[in-house]
Amino acid sequence: MNDKLMTSLLATLLLCGGCGSDDNDTEVPPVVTPPPVADSVDANEALAINLSLAEFDGASGALSFTLEDDAALAITNAKDYKITYFGFPAEGAASSNAKAWKRWHVTQSFECDSSAGECEGVLVESEKGTYSFEAPGLDWDQNTANGSVQQYKVAIEIKGAMANNEIVLLPST
Repeated sequence: MNDKLMTSLLATLLLCGGCGSDDNDTEVPPVVTPPPVADSVDANEALAINLSLAEFDGASGALSFTLEDDAALAITNAKDYKITYFGFPAEGAASSNAKAWKRWHVTQSFECDSSAGECEGVLVESEKGTYSFEAPGLDWDQNTANGSVQQYKVAIEIKGAMANNEIVLLPST
């Protein structure tokens, strides 16, 4: 009796082993790819613009800097700017012009309004959030005596649709 019971039990298990399965066992579930983690933000979408000066050669006006937002995302596609260069005499030097202030300076500005297509200077994004600027035509002797400008500073304003950076007067490096 045990043999008959065991045989019928095995037959039932073999028959039910195929029960409940369908013929479509080869279907692979779809692969869900998470969206890429953002490492940059467009200048016109940034809610904050933070500028870090990397290099500034006062005599030529060449400078490089990085831009990022408050979440440390690199800011790309910056196009609108106002960059103002300041030239000062050597420390302790006074002007021989009686009408000049004791501490004089000269300035030259370069601006870009990309929507109007009017840009002075050359702003280049070398990699995400890293920029260099060249100021062709920067002439320190234009409004002062030749060679009197000895110290250099720059103020850089990057303009986005929703934010601008804080303008700070930065010395040459």
